[in-house]
Amino acid sequence: MSVLTIGDKRLGAALIELGHLKDEDLQRALERHREIGGSLAEVIVDMGLLSEQRMAQVIEEAFGIPLVNLHEVEIPPEARAKLPAEKARELEAIPFALEGDTLRVAFTNPLDTLRVDEVEDLTEMLVEPYQVLRPSFEYALAVNYPELGLETPPPPSPIQEHEMRLGELLLQKGLIQREALEQALVEQEQTGELLGRILVGKGLIQEIDLYQALAEQEGAEFLPSTDKVEVDRDTANLFLRTDALRYHAIPVQQGRKSVRVVVSDLRHKQAVESLLGKRVKFVLTLPEEWEKLFARAYPGSGRLGESLVQDGKLDRDSLRQALKVQERLGKARPLGEVLVELGYVSAEDVEEALKKQRAGGGRLEDTLVQSGKINPEMLAQSLAIQLGYDYIDPVENPPDPSVLHLVGENTVRRYTVFPHHLEGDALVVLMKDPRNIWAIDDLRVFTKREIIPAVAAEEQIVKLIERFYGSSGDLDELTKEFAHKHREEEEVSTDLDDNAVVRLVNTIIREAYLQDASDIHIEPREADVIVRIRIDGALREYMRLPKGAAPAIASRIKIMGNLDIAERRLPQDGRVRFKDRSIDLDLRLSTLPTVYGEKSVMRLLRKATEIPEIEGLGFAPDVFERFQEVISKPYGIFLITGPTGSGKSFTTFSILKRVATPDKNTTTIEDPVEYEIPGINQTQVNMAAGLDFARALRAFLRQDPDIIMVGEIRDSETAQIATEAALTGHLVIATLHTNDAAGAITRLDEMGVELFNISASLIGVLAQRLVRKVCDHCKVEVEPDPSVLRRLNLDEKEFKDVTLYRGVGCERCNGTGYKGRYAIHELMVIDDEIRRAIVEGKSATEIKELARSKGMKTLREDGIYKAMQGITTLEEVMARTIE
Repeated sequence: MSVLTIGDKRLGAALIELGHLKDEDLQRALERHREIGGSLAEVIVDMGLLSEQRMAQVIEEAFGIPLVNLHEVEIPPEARAKLPAEKARELEAIPFALEGDTLRVAFTNPLDTLRVDEVEDLTEMLVEPYQVLRPSFEYALAVNYPELGLETPPPPSPIQEHEMRLGELLLQKGLIQREALEQALVEQEQTGELLGRILVGKGLIQEIDLYQALAEQEGAEFLPSTDKVEVDRDTANLFLRTDALRYHAIPVQQGRKSVRVVVSDLRHKQAVESLLGKRVKFVLTLPEEWEKLFARAYPGSGRLGESLVQDGKLDRDSLRQALKVQERLGKARPLGEVLVELGYVSAEDVEEALKKQRAGGGRLEDTLVQSGKINPEMLAQSLAIQLGYDYIDPVENPPDPSVLHLVGENTVRRYTVFPHHLEGDALVVLMKDPRNIWAIDDLRVFTKREIIPAVAAEEQIVKLIERFYGSSGDLDELTKEFAHKHREEEEVSTDLDDNAVVRLVNTIIREAYLQDASDIHIEPREADVIVRIRIDGALREYMRLPKGAAPAIASRIKIMGNLDIAERRLPQDGRVRFKDRSIDLDLRLSTLPTVYGEKSVMRLLRKATEIPEIEGLGFAPDVFERFQEVISKPYGIFLITGPTGSGKSFTTFSILKRVATPDKNTTTIEDPVEYEIPGINQTQVNMAAGLDFARALRAFLRQDPDIIMVGEIRDSETAQIATEAALTGHLVIATLHTNDAAGAITRLDEMGVELFNISASLIGVLAQRLVRKVCDHCKVEVEPDPSVLRRLNLDEKEFKDVTLYRGVGCERCNGTGYKGRYAIHELMVIDDEIRRAIVEGKSATEIKELARSKGMKTLREDGIYKAMQGITTLEEVMARTIE
């Protein structure tokens, strides 16, 4: 179900207030909008309630946003260059004039404030929004951004050619008089309304005569009644309910080469043909007759699958095939039943996920993975059992490279599939969902072989595609190319092959992504350049390059992040969106001058969509219960502490994901913004402009906030303002660098926050660390090491009935015995007794012991508990914690 934006709501109110729409028409439009999404203005225009030109007049009258005809404007290159071509297309926005610090930008939907804000962020200028009609926008986009390779449409004209032809046809048939036609054409030029609607509205022609003429003009069949139309269910399912509503089209019968489609509006012919991918025989009928047919073809309201399509969680092809498979399988076992049978989740977990799914949370499997109940490999195994296919782990069972040539790169990327091996003459193909029979049919046609689907986790398939299809050049070859061009004694080379540099940097980023690295370090040394990547918290040497490559690589990284390539004496920071085929990453860049040249570090940021629910953060059961109680409080300050790289940001945004509901005004101040979260107002520190944490916090308090997130409390002013905000009825979530939970109180005291204010505002402190997880694929049972137990002050008797594990090293974990990381926590909940201890000035040690007496587990204790659960090792816990 689509939700109205604030701009849509204001537009609806303005249309009623100005008398452009009746209340019942607006309600119909709102109902249609809930089903098909988009902007309310587009829905109203598509329904024929107002023309696009009249809608533009309303927006200008009600909101003061002027209309610009971009097809008549010569856009200066400096204005156009402010917004990249892809972003102009994505946001449907084109800058067309510069005036000082102000950029004038034309939007197809100027009431969408999120788009306006994004353009301001991208251009770093004050944006003055204008509105542009879609035909004018499409013409200007093609002309001004030739790099998009779009076909240039003819420039819009006030009266379209087909309108003139319709008028002449009506004259020839004797349905209207010349004088009446000319008057209607004048009105059409002024308002933009369709000629036929004007003629029917003035009573100059009967609706049925108009539609007969329209059908004749477009070479379509006319159907006065749909009562006797038989709808084939499989054919109707070629369109989603939302597609039918959006394009006023219902596929009813399908032949070998064409599809018969009943429409009430022929303006969407091209879109209908494109969606169906076949020749279409159009049948035009009256709007009320079409509505009757629609009710028969798509009974009921919007369905779960279509909601997932609108949310971007499912594509149209997958949903269509799922509906077919659902009918074919009939009594297939439910996925939840299979998951419980395999022991991956409990029946209670499935029921909880189903409740969330029924409340609009998405598919059962998505909900279970996101909540941390199962991992993607478990899901793939369960899906294989549910549908009766083989599950293949490509790490344990690598693909046969000799079959890669059978399937082209475009095909594997389009369907997210991977050719694995041959069984006789049949090709075994890894698929994330073997129910996609369209993909199987296409593969059968391309390879001229029978296809045997096998199930693998989607992420594993993507990595296989990138590793085998996506390489922009073999890394060894690139390294040799650099070695050939640069002798070790060279410091700077002016004739460096730019293409080789780009390929090298891209390959390093790609390989770091494929190895699940969190950071890339490129460090110039005395004799060479060393590249290291951080995996599971530990840096590993990845490759060495000739000394002469350092300046060129540093310059390439600066260009990617829009940094100053000429500045080599000062540190610089930036951010870049790295897209290469299936890989789509946000990178945080940093350069630092060193003795031997500039060191570059790139942090690979995870997507906001990968942030789990709080259930997936790894809390012990008793700690999680108290954690939920703390973050559900309406006001107070909650601190998350730990060193850099301890997962504080991830935990913070997971909390926001839970508490920042649509009825709350949530604002963050960060340095920098790492995860872009829809529905949350995020602000980035800009020291050059004078915007620091304290100044932003003061501004937030004038923005009627409910929840405030402070990326880091670094100084006394920020600490005091954050505390005052918590005291005045706001929920403040902030991070702080301390070694344990109790140390946060001492740190706030040292920053000048009065003890009575700390006591009154603080609701809880969460200290956390990340420990490496034992590799599931090579773990073996071990006896506890007595020396480790002694250093941890543990008794061997405590481990009498406990099984400990360690990894022996395998290909999947690169021989380390560890794969992935897991959080350990120390949660201090502030109650009345601890508040009194704070006011009395008790030390951090005393407060810590008081909290422990009330059930708080220290970081080390929580780590030992997770080692006893087989998640990590005692050695890892000892290395990451201090007691």
